[in-house]
Amino acid sequence: MDDVRTIVVGADASPESADALIWARQVAGPTDQIAVVHAWEIPLVTGYDMVVAIDPNEVEKYATEGLAELVEESDDDRLLPIAREGHAGRALVEEADERDAAMIVVGHRGKGRMSMMLGSTANYVIHHTTRPVVVIRGDHGGVPRRVVVGVDDHDLDTGDDNESVRALRWAYELDGVEEVRVVHSWFLPALAVGMFSTIANETEAMDESAQAVVGRVMHAAGDPPAGVEVTGEAVRGTPGFALIEASREADLVVVGSRGRGGFAGMLLGSTSADAAAHSHSPVAIVR
Repeated sequence: MDDVRTIVVGADASPESADALIWARQVAGPTDQIAVVHAWEIPLVTGYDMVVAIDPNEVEKYATEGLAELVEESDDDRLLPIAREGHAGRALVEEADERDAAMIVVGHRGKGRMSMMLGSTANYVIHHTTRPVVVIRGDHGGVPRRVVVGVDDHDLDTGDDNESVRALRWAYELDGVEEVRVVHSWFLPALAVGMFSTIANETEAMDESAQAVVGRVMHAAGDPPAGVEVTGEAVRGTPGFALIEASREADLVVVGSRGRGGFAGMLLGSTSADAAAHSHSPVAIVR
């Protein structure tokens, strides 16, 4: 990306947020701005027979000083420390909106889907922003040179770009990307195959149909930038499982989100939630 961007990064004292800041610094351009946001709240102190007075000015002071130290240690002129009072996820979403940020980057310390349902910062941001969200997790990351994009052709017949097309174009624009693997998966439950044996003979046709979906999305996304190698592939398996497996050999997984938010979005098992909870590499969710 050639234009000057703002990248919003969530910061706290965790190793995961440190990884998020490292990732953002690696993908940011030399003139980009990285807003490092730390949210602070007044601690809730309860006891049987005591009351603890907490000075909010002191809490804010420590939060601001700690954030300043983090930025100073990074020795990067692109970093802008921002301390905000309130819920961490809400602070990130609001800061990104105010600055018209290109993306939000968060660390995720959870181990599975349950952690995504219990109100983590990453979960809140994913469900409450319209901007791309990069969840830093997994065993590897760094500059995203090898990128996997999960696609489908949902609503593509309407003439408008769907979320998969937007996700693929977003991946094309990443600085440093060299290879983009576009995948679409299909899945037949074992019960169905067992009951209707003739279905097993149709797998080749289903592979061809899935490959056609990949081709349609790639065509709608347009030509990739020069120097970017793009391949399309039909894979067998549920969408979430296919992306998780593909993430083993990727620096970044990119998936579109249809924007279904709130509690229902956390319960309905979306592909983006599966990938964000179990991927072996960072995951970008693009609306």
